[in-house]
Amino acid sequence: MKVHFREQYGTKGEEILYITPADQSSIVRVPLRSDKLVIQEKFFLFRLLQKIFLPKGYPDSVSDDYAAYQIWDTIQAFCSTICGTLCTHAILKGIGVGNDNITAYSATVTWILKEGSGHLGRILFSWWKGSHLDIDSKKWRLRADFLNDLAMGIEIYVLPKYPFFSTQLLCATTVIKSIVGVAGGATRAALTQHHAIRGNLADVASKDSSQETFVNLIASFIGLYMLTLIKSQSILYSVFVFITIMHLYANLKAVKAVCLRTFNESRYLITLEEYFRSGRLLPPQQVNKMERVTIGQTVSVSLNIWIGLSIKALISEHRTAHAIENIVSSFDPHEHFIIAEINKNIGVYLHFDTRPQDVLKAYFFAVSYLQDRNQIKDKYWEIQSKWQEFVTLAQKEGWLTSQHLLMVDEYRLDWKA
Repeated sequence: MKVHFREQYGTKGEEILYITPADQSSIVRVPLRSDKLVIQEKFFLFRLLQKIFLPKGYPDSVSDDYAAYQIWDTIQAFCSTICGTLCTHAILKGIGVGNDNITAYSATVTWILKEGSGHLGRILFSWWKGSHLDIDSKKWRLRADFLNDLAMGIEIYVLPKYPFFSTQLLCATTVIKSIVGVAGGATRAALTQHHAIRGNLADVASKDSSQETFVNLIASFIGLYMLTLIKSQSILYSVFVFITIMHLYANLKAVKAVCLRTFNESRYLITLEEYFRSGRLLPPQQVNKMERVTIGQTVSVSLNIWIGLSIKALISEHRTAHAIENIVSSFDPHEHFIIAEINKNIGVYLHFDTRPQDVLKAYFFAVSYLQDRNQIKDKYWEIQSKWQEFVTLAQKEGWLTSQHLLMVDEYRLDWKA
């Protein structure tokens, strides 16, 4: 017998040998049967659902945290849809459906004002916080769902009690929901990009949409059935509170399950604190567990670090050419950044040729400066050596150092002319 090929579909698929038996000349296809394979063959429905709802090549085509995130995300979507069904019932009652004194025209006006407020809210929020959604995607993902629950709580608890203010209340809650739409959609896109490790962003996004649509369909019918069982406001309130708590908990577990390998300010400071303290570099899994996804940061700095500032503020404070040249001379001429303290903040000024890793390096130098305000010029090469060691260790641990999620303004300058 001669074995020509051994074939497998992904790491979890069926293994097959292509062999030529000793007593014949043609190649024969022989499946390697195992307990795992026999179990999967029995559950045809399981394999069908996997093809419908999971990205092609799963689990090899997605990040390791994909399954844990999707399980909790499915639970939160289920809870959110049930709350939305209860909320829709409250809204329709609030705008007067079933009330003989309410005309179709007045209900239409209320609905148009409500939708118009939402459109305006989306535009303003995108302008105000759009650039922060990539930087703190996990925080904004959680905040979006909290705001969504807040809006639905107003519609269920407040709207029925104050029907004369239904238009104002609906406009307010729609503005909140518009923020949810922008923040939730943008952060979902950022997390989908993280999960799509083969560049299969469209496939992962479409399968995520299929999962959510399927869950929403089931939850909608369950929500309708629950409406027939709820006979009093007290029961409605109790059900809403219980489902909302489940929704927020599932969201918290979902974002905590995500393990991002790109440095934002929070993850970078956690990593730097441990590195400066012990010389050890924490892996992405540990740092992501330590990162706060609610309010504040696990590690903070004594002064704000602003990256990509205009040189105008620095010149206004120091004024003399000698002082400015002294700051510039503190850094290697080939460096793509300079750092200076200004107005009780740390300013990082970037060169036109700055690359993402230069930004990470500049932040590293800024944090080093905050540990000893006099060390940039005196210990420049010592910090440079630490930086090289840090980058090497970070890459070994799986951190992405060719990109970052730090907040950087757009001013660039040239001091080498």
